[in-house]
Amino acid sequence: MRKISILLFFLSIVSIKGIAQKKPIVIEEETNKNRIFFYAINENLEDYDVVLTVSGTGFKQRGGAERPIRVPATSKVQVKSLIKERDKYPMYEYSLKTTDSLSRRALRPTPEIIKINPYKPILMYRTTNCKQCDTISKSLAAGPYIHKTMLLTEKPDVTEILKRALPAIDTISTLIMSIGGALYTDIESYDALLIKLNELEEEEN
Repeated sequence: MRKISILLFFLSIVSIKGIAQKKPIVIEEETNKNRIFFYAINENLEDYDVVLTVSGTGFKQRGGAERPIRVPATSKVQVKSLIKERDKYPMYEYSLKTTDSLSRRALRPTPEIIKINPYKPILMYRTTNCKQCDTISKSLAAGPYIHKTMLLTEKPDVTEILKRALPAIDTISTLIMSIGGALYTDIESYDALLIKLNELEEEEN
């Protein structure tokens, strides 16, 4: 069973990467005293190499040929820094080149791992009898997606609303998952959740 589970997880990840809509790499600027830092934010499930070229006046930057910088999946990486010249106001513009054809020459600074929004919002309802909720919660916490968890014992009003769709909610021992507002009680593992997200995206694209 473990081999099958690992295989399903691998296939789901490969498939998700294959169809996931590519989001542009976003550049974020931060100023700290006399320095300006540029960070590349990658909200995709695949790695990219980027080259950020900055031109202008009122600052100094490292010379030499630009080397690509690796920005791993779901991460934020510093890709450039400028030093403000004394008594001058920096004026600059930049251009960004990105590619998923990864280079062996790419620099690999330490990334900051970030969470990204899934294709559809994920909300996990935890019931008293849920047997696999702890395992899936840990996997979601370690995974790339932003999600929410609600403990139904603390939300009796929500439980009453859910009973309209799930009359036997008090006896359900499986996970109750809301994906984009639709309820599912047949998702029994994190792997199955990834596969379901993949299926929903395939159906709508």
